[in-house]
Amino acid sequence: MREEKRKNNTVWYRYGEYSFKVNILDSGNAVVWVNFKGFNIAFPIIIREFLYVLVEFNLDVIVNSEWNGHKGFEVRQEEVDFLIGEILNFCLENNLNTMDLVEEYSANEWYE
Repeated sequence: MREEKRKNNTVWYRYGEYSFKVNILDSGNAVVWVNFKGFNIAFPIIIREFLYVLVEFNLDVIVNSEWNGHKGFEVRQEEVDFLIGEILNFCLENNLNTMDLVEEYSANEWYE
C-alpha cells in the first residue's frame, strides 16, 4: 500500500484498484472510507456481513456517514491498518463484481 496524498488530518492510500481515505478525528479515532474503481463499497460489504467478521477480532467498528453522507468505518486510530487489511481480505474472498456498486464518488470529492 502506498501513500498518495496527505493533507491536515487526512491521508489517502492506494493498493491496486482500492483507495482508502483515512481521517484522524479529534477523539483519537479514525474513519476509513473505501474506494473501489470510483465506488464506495462500504454498504455492499456491510450487507455481506463484513461487520460480523470484525466481531471475531473484537474490533469495535462504527459506521460513520459524516463526510458527504458516504459510509465509512470508524475505529481506534491504532486499528486502521488491521481494518484495511480485513477490508482487502473480505473483498478478495467475496467477489466485488457480484455486488451492487451504486454509491459513486464524484471525481473531485475524493481528494477534498
